[in-house]
Formats: sequence, C-alpha cells, structure tokens
Amino acid sequence: MVKIYVRLIDEGTEVFRPVSAERVGDCLYRLSAQPDYVPDEKWEFVPGTIVEGEKRVLSGEEVLVATKAIPEA
Repeated sequence: MVKIYVRLIDEGTEVFRPVSAERVGDCLYRLSAQPDYVPDEKWEFVPGTIVEGEKRVLSGEEVLVATKAIPEA
C-alpha cells in the first residue's frame, strides 16, 4: 500500500486528502476503501478508482498525487 493525495473539489483553495492505494501498474494505483470517506466531501477521484500518479511538491514535501482516472479494461 502507498499513500497518494487526491484533490478535493469545491474547497475554495487547492486542498488534497492523503489516501491509501494499491499499486496496480507502472504509475497506476487503485484507491482503497477509506474508513473516513464522506461522500459529502467531493473528491476528484472516489475510492475504487484506478488513477495515474505523479510526484509533485505539496507544502514543501514531494508526494504522490492522483492526476487522472484510468478506465478499467
């Protein structure tokens, strides 16, 4: 399991939530079920989604960020 950051939508500023994910391919991750997931909080990608991850610097720290959803084959 890895930690990947998912952008929250409609927050007024750019906000990310750290979530657990399973690596399923080269730079591809499936977002795990999250015990603290609240559907009222709008995530760019919901748990269960396969996403492409990219390293970025957030708050001065290099982290893995979910950048786009990948359709399942």
